[in-house]
Amino acid sequence: MNVALETRNTYEDFALEKDIMYFRVGEHGLVSFHGKNYHIKKRMNTEQIQEITANSSFFKVNTDCYVNTRKILQIQDGKVFFEIKGADSKFASITKLRQHRLKEIVQQHKTEAAAGESAK
Repeated sequence: MNVALETRNTYEDFALEKDIMYFRVGEHGLVSFHGKNYHIKKRMNTEQIQEITANSSFFKVNTDCYVNTRKILQIQDGKVFFEIKGADSKFASITKLRQHRLKEIVQQHKTEAAAGESAK
């Protein structure tokens, strides 16, 4: 019996909203994607970069960094944390100006999730 298992290579075939905590847009179309246990760099064209930066799941925290609003654990002291705070925790810096707005968005997601849970 031959059974083909469909496996997904996270490094080549990641789902932006599901797998990526944040990404940075660099020079010459180089975009660095940061997941839980990996960091991937991909060269993208202008249209692709505009598409991912316009994604409503991501919020621009500074000039070149966008964070996944659904993966945020905590926002504190100008940093956005995606895991439990510790020596090796992943975080992105955020400007004070944008910190307040991001906290509102994260709170809205939590409220929506709680409403969805209570509706079940």
